[in-house]
Amino acid sequence: MRLLDITAVAHTDGNRIDLSWTFPDPANPPSVRVVRAERSHPTSPTDGVVVADGPGTTASDLNLFGERVYYYTLFPYTGSPAVYDPDPHNVADVMATSKYDFAGQLYDLLPAIYRRYDAERPPAKRLDAVLGQLRGFLDLPGAELDRLYSLNRAALGLLDVEHVDGKLLPLLAQWIGWQTDFGRPVGDQRNAIRRAPHLYQRAGAKPIVAATAARATGWLTLTKEFVHNVARTNQPERLNLWSATRDSTGAWTPPQLASLNFAYDGRPAAVRDTDGSTLFLYHTKRPHGWDIWSKRYANGAWQESLPFTDQSGVDKNPAAALQGDKLWVFWQTYDAGRHTLMFSVRSGGSWSTPAVFSDAATQRRQPVAVADNTGGVWLFWQEFVAGGWQVRYNRHNGTAWQLATPASLPADGNVEDDLCVLFHPATQRLFLFWANRQPGGPDGQSRWSIFFRSKQSLDPTLPDWSPVRALPKATAGYHDRQPAPLLTAAGDIELFFASTQFDGWKLSHNTLKVADLTWGANAQLFPNGSQSQRAPLAVDTGGGAVLAFRSNLGPFDSRYAGTTTVDTSTSTKLSRRGSFDDVMTYTYDTGSGGLRTNDDRIARDTLGHLVFPTVTDPAQIQAGIDRLAGMLAEVLPVTTRSVFLRQQ
Repeated sequence: MRLLDITAVAHTDGNRIDLSWTFPDPANPPSVRVVRAERSHPTSPTDGVVVADGPGTTASDLNLFGERVYYYTLFPYTGSPAVYDPDPHNVADVMATSKYDFAGQLYDLLPAIYRRYDAERPPAKRLDAVLGQLRGFLDLPGAELDRLYSLNRAALGLLDVEHVDGKLLPLLAQWIGWQTDFGRPVGDQRNAIRRAPHLYQRAGAKPIVAATAARATGWLTLTKEFVHNVARTNQPERLNLWSATRDSTGAWTPPQLASLNFAYDGRPAAVRDTDGSTLFLYHTKRPHGWDIWSKRYANGAWQESLPFTDQSGVDKNPAAALQGDKLWVFWQTYDAGRHTLMFSVRSGGSWSTPAVFSDAATQRRQPVAVADNTGGVWLFWQEFVAGGWQVRYNRHNGTAWQLATPASLPADGNVEDDLCVLFHPATQRLFLFWANRQPGGPDGQSRWSIFFRSKQSLDPTLPDWSPVRALPKATAGYHDRQPAPLLTAAGDIELFFASTQFDGWKLSHNTLKVADLTWGANAQLFPNGSQSQRAPLAVDTGGGAVLAFRSNLGPFDSRYAGTTTVDTSTSTKLSRRGSFDDVMTYTYDTGSGGLRTNDDRIARDTLGHLVFPTVTDPAQIQAGIDRLAGMLAEVLPVTTRSVFLRQQ
C-alpha cells in the first residue's frame, strides 16, 4: 500500500523529528510501523529502530542527535500476526536540528531593565497583562537561528560520504565523474561512491568489469579477454595448484583450486610433518624470478602459502624428507648458466642457513628425496658428467653422507626427466620412477613413456638394482609423464601420472602389484573439461589421500590457458571451437557456437561479455546491454572494445 502525503519535519525544539501521513482509503486505515535507520532507508520492518507501531497518522522520534540525517520507512500492515504491505515510495528522510537557545542568548544581550520589566516584575505590580512578551517574541528569530546554525554545522560534513544527506550524493558522484544509479538504495549509492576511486585505479581489471556488470544489470556476466587467445611463444600454459581428496571409501572430491601460485613445469614435493600436517613445497613465478613456496594441508583444509626462498634468480624443483624430527629440503638453483643443488635442514624448530650440496663446481639438478624406516635419507639427482646428465644418489644415516663419492644409477635406464622415488617398508626396497622419450609413434615422432626399477636393499654401496621395466601402454600414440607413486594399504603401489591417453593431458592412475610386478589398466581420474592436468603428487593422510596437481582449470577464463595451438588430437578442445571458452581460436564469427554478438570480429583489443539475462523480453535485454555498455566505458581503457554475447 502506498501512503500519501508523507512528511518528516525537524521540530523547532531540536533533537526531534515529527512524521505524518495519510491513507488512500481513510475509511479502512491499516496500522503502520515506522522504522528508522541512519545510512539508508530501512528495507524491512526489522531493519532499524522502531519509532512507532500501530494505528494513527503521526509519529514523533525523540532524543535524536542534531546535524544527523535520519531515514524512515513506513510499513503498513493488517492482522495479527502482522501482514505487511510495503511500497518503495513509503520513505522519508530529514536532518534533525539541535536547540542552541539563540533566543535566550539574544535575550541575555538586552539591557537588564528590559529583562526586568519583561520577566522579573512581581505579578502584583505589573502594568501589562502579558508576562515575558519580549522573551516570547525572540523565540521567533531564535528558532530560525538555531536551524541555520545546525545547517551550517552540518555543512562541515558535506564531503563525508558515510553521513551526508542522501539527496546530495549525486553531487559527490558528479565531482569524481561517477554515474549515479538512482534506482539503487541510498546505502548502495554511498558504497559505490566510496569504492569509485579504487575502481578507477584498477580500470580494465576483470574483477572491476565483473562488479560493474553486476551493478548495471544484476545479471550473471562472464568476461573474457580475447588477447589470451593470441598464440604467444613466450607464454606457455599457466598451471596453478589444484587438489582433490580421497576418503576411506576411495571416492574423490571434485578438484578445487588450492593456490593461484603458478608454474609452467615441475611438480610439488610433499612430506608428512611431525604435527600430522602435510607440508607441500613447490616453485612459482615471482616478480624477481622463481622461488620455492610452501603450503600446508591440515585438518582437511589448505593453509596460507608462504615463501620458503625469496631471492633473485631461479629456485626450482624442491624435494623434502623427514628424518626423525629433522626435516630436509633440497632444491635446484640456476645462476650464471649453471645448475646447483641447495639444501636446508630444520632441527629443533629452526632452519639452517641454505648451503650448497656437496660442491659448487659440479652441475646438479632435479633432486628427489625419501626417508627409509632405519633412520636414513636417500637423495637422488641428475649430475652433469662427461657431456651428459646422469642419475646419482647418496644416503645420509643421520650423522653423515655414507658415500664419499656418490653412486651412479646404471646407465641402461636413460633417465631424461620426472625422477621420483618411493620407499617400500614391507620389502625394504626403493622404487625409482622416471620418464623418457621413446620412438615409434604413429606419426614417426617419439612419445614420453614411464619406466621404473627397484633397489633390492638399503645398502648404498651395493649396486643391486633390478632391470628397467615400463608402465605398459595400450598404444604407442600417446604420452605418459610425471609419475607419482603412493603406497596402498595392501602394500602395492598406486601410480598417478599425466597422460594424453584420454584426450589431452589428464591425470591417470594404475596399480603395480609388488609381488609379481604386474600392472592393471590405466584409468582416468577426473574426466572433465578441456584444460590440462599435469604433475600429480599423492600423499597418504591416514585413512585417505590428498592429491595435488598443476592445472589451468577454470571455466570461461583463458588467463590460465597460455599458448595452446590447435591440437587436432584433442576432441574436447576442438568441440568448443567458436564458443566462449574456446582457447585455441583467435577470431570468432557471428552466431558460431550458439553465441550471438553485435560484431562479426573479436580481436586482440576486445573484451567479450557473455550475459545471462533474467528477462526474456528482447527490448529489456537490449536496454540492459546498452546500460552495461555505458557503465563499462567508465572502467575500461579507451583502447578497449567490448563485444556482448548472449547464450542461446
